[in-house]
Amino acid sequence: MTDTRQHQEPVRHALEAAEQAILLAQKAEHKLQAAMTQADPQAIQSSQAALVQAKRQVADAQSQLQTFNNEQYGQQIQQTLEQLTQASQDIDFNTEKFHTPRQIR
Repeated sequence: MTDTRQHQEPVRHALEAAEQAILLAQKAEHKLQAAMTQADPQAIQSSQAALVQAKRQVADAQSQLQTFNNEQYGQQIQQTLEQLTQASQDIDFNTEKFHTPRQIR
């Protein structure tokens, strides 16, 4: 008999990856806000790169969770997908809000 935990393992990993992506997005946003408060161009640039990386991880987590979005796991996955969507929107907002102007050379 197949252990039901074996079937839940990939879903659990996908949910954990999603939670990590959400946390990474939140940390990147806080890092950018702190850099903007300090008006530190290098920190701003670094935090913007962190936002790009977080955006990529959020998108990957969304894609991974979509494969498990079914009746068995639907509610939990749907809730996590909504959190990922919100994280992605927050990243977009912060990226647009805090873009650094290009220097004229």
